[in-house]
Amino acid sequence: MKKPEVVLVGYYGRGNFGDDILMITAHKVARKVLPGSTIGIRSSADRPYPARLIGEDVIPIPFGTRDRHRLIVHGGGGTFFDFSPHPVPARIINVALLAGGARSFVMAENTLRSLVKKPRMSAYSRIGLGIGIGTFTPGSRKLLAALPLLSEFDHLWVRDLGSKENLAKLSVALPVIVGSDLAFLLEDWCPPELTLQPQRSRPARPRVGVILRDWPPGSGACFADAFRPVMEALSVNYDLTLVSFDPATDIGTLCAFPDYPQLVWQPESMELREFLTFLSEHDVFLTSRAHGAICGACLGRPSVILEIEPKLAAVHAMLPAATRIALPHSDAKTISRQIDEALCISTGCLMRDVIHNRELSEKALNTIIRGLNP
Repeated sequence: MKKPEVVLVGYYGRGNFGDDILMITAHKVARKVLPGSTIGIRSSADRPYPARLIGEDVIPIPFGTRDRHRLIVHGGGGTFFDFSPHPVPARIINVALLAGGARSFVMAENTLRSLVKKPRMSAYSRIGLGIGIGTFTPGSRKLLAALPLLSEFDHLWVRDLGSKENLAKLSVALPVIVGSDLAFLLEDWCPPELTLQPQRSRPARPRVGVILRDWPPGSGACFADAFRPVMEALSVNYDLTLVSFDPATDIGTLCAFPDYPQLVWQPESMELREFLTFLSEHDVFLTSRAHGAICGACLGRPSVILEIEPKLAAVHAMLPAATRIALPHSDAKTISRQIDEALCISTGCLMRDVIHNRELSEKALNTIIRGLNP
């Protein structure tokens, strides 16, 4: 297998629409930074569709490779977090390993890797684009894996101020740029004719795209079953379509609502433009996925965000005029009121929010590019 000069790292090639948007955008950035370079994508999934979405061949990079590349690009997403509870023994181990501080742990981990000749995949430069940094529960093994990796970034653009604050709590000293989400570089993925489309006059029965996911992850239809009374009440006044950005992790939700029309992202058989066109036919979104609201706004559509996890509040803060936010256990009357408010959001308000975030992301990207090419 040929060793690529650039490797893209993220939750890529797994059939998640939001992460596929980030993958496309990260690839465009890599092309701007190193034109003509060979590019690989790290993925545990053996699925060929990324090359078709990107429009050129890419080299698949499996997990566990130890090569050194010219550039590693972590493109968007919130991969640095852990909300799961952990047993007492795991907590004790973490306390012991981190007793000397994060920096000492990272140095010891790197020394051990060198001694056993098992270095991680590395590069002359490692950059992060629009990365979300969350919190880690006590005893998290993900924290132990994240600290050495975070310490290797040469340039890190985080997508919100909360991510910068969470990074500081980890005692990782890095030059950090606060921008916005990578997907706000919308020219890299959104066709011009679909970008920030004007709102239509409100129809008698507004079309609501309901973007839900199995929550908590792996719980099947647990959240969907609890949400069913809300769906039934909303269907009296709105035309609802269940939208899945990731059928592999939404399987419980999809099975729970077979009686509603379903729009499912299937990258092996769908074109990006086709799916975006279907999305743009809705008047408003009710979403528990961050990129449901972000991509919806880029299409010119407002959203009501169901705040199932902290990053959804951060997305609402990015798009304060273009979105409304509700607690996940809100009743149908509350959510209906929020939907009606969202339907009244003007195209001008949506545009201002999106353009502001695009400018933040462009500024962050330009700072990183200048750092790579001083």
